[in-house]
Amino acid sequence: MKKFARRLTSGWPLTKSCSDITVALFLSLCVVQPVVAQTDAVRTLTIAEYRPDLSSDQPTMRGMKKFAELVNAQSDGHLAVRVSGNTIPGLPDVQIKRLQAGGAGVPDLMLLVTPALRNVDRNFELMDLPFIVHSNREADALLDGPFGQTLMSRLHGHGLTGLAWWENGFRQITTSGQPFIHALDLTNRTVRVIPTEAFVDTFKALRANVVGLPYPELYDALKSKRVNAEDNFYSQILVGHLYDVQSAVSVTNHSYSAIALVANSALWKSLTVRDRNALQHAAVEAGRYERDLIREQAIADCAELVRHGMTVYHVSPEELAKMEALTDPIRKRFFVNYDRGILDIYQRETAKLSTAR
Repeated sequence: MKKFARRLTSGWPLTKSCSDITVALFLSLCVVQPVVAQTDAVRTLTIAEYRPDLSSDQPTMRGMKKFAELVNAQSDGHLAVRVSGNTIPGLPDVQIKRLQAGGAGVPDLMLLVTPALRNVDRNFELMDLPFIVHSNREADALLDGPFGQTLMSRLHGHGLTGLAWWENGFRQITTSGQPFIHALDLTNRTVRVIPTEAFVDTFKALRANVVGLPYPELYDALKSKRVNAEDNFYSQILVGHLYDVQSAVSVTNHSYSAIALVANSALWKSLTVRDRNALQHAAVEAGRYERDLIREQAIADCAELVRHGMTVYHVSPEELAKMEALTDPIRKRFFVNYDRGILDIYQRETAKLSTAR
């Protein structure tokens, strides 16, 4: 610029000087531009579910697509999310270890259920106990309030960061032969459950003969009469074609399944505060959207089971109360295993909801 100033004071034409200045500024911008482009590069993250081969119209898949749209909009294009139709192969503890470690072929974010997360921190098991949640309204109040936030914070220090609560919804009981109408109708009958302590002990309290089996083994076990009853979400009854080997579904809502949207902590720490906020807000909003879809889908799925020949029985409030009473010792016994602070928050929040109810 000093050179251009000397030219001006020494009598150079003004148009010539302005032309030189313009050229100099243009060349300087050409040098700076690649650096700006690099800092604004889009970072792509991958999200997956814990189950493989989900259909594109399944609520959690639609929720993940919504999440991707929200992240793109709320991060001003700094982040992009790729929804994977695959999952990490293996049992839940294997999936969690690989998510914690990160690396090639592993998603950055994942939807995980509480029976899996109890392997990280046992307090998540609280959500798997019977009659912990009684309604959709209670589920929303618990998960979106202090209880849900405190429980999610238990992931800190374990290589995972919890972002938001989604759901699978409520479990129902299916049977072949005699339907489940009364609290003790499973007495001495063989019932398949998720092979974790909370689920096994729940059905033992209902006097059933319990067999713990992973879901992929369920259809064959029912078909061979190794077991003649089980509990599941409407969606999983449909996906597994369990209507071919079960004749009735009893509406009990005895167990609620929450899903946590979880990120690899190293990935999370590498993001800017702005991008973390965008992911957090999108996770919460998409979670509420997904819960609404799950609840709408449950109604449609129940009707679809009827079309497949299943009979739907609505267990009476009196019998549900008996089921809750029979399983009360299970809740009390398990409560001693959990952090007192989390349990206090849960009991305080449910007391408020009970009063309102």
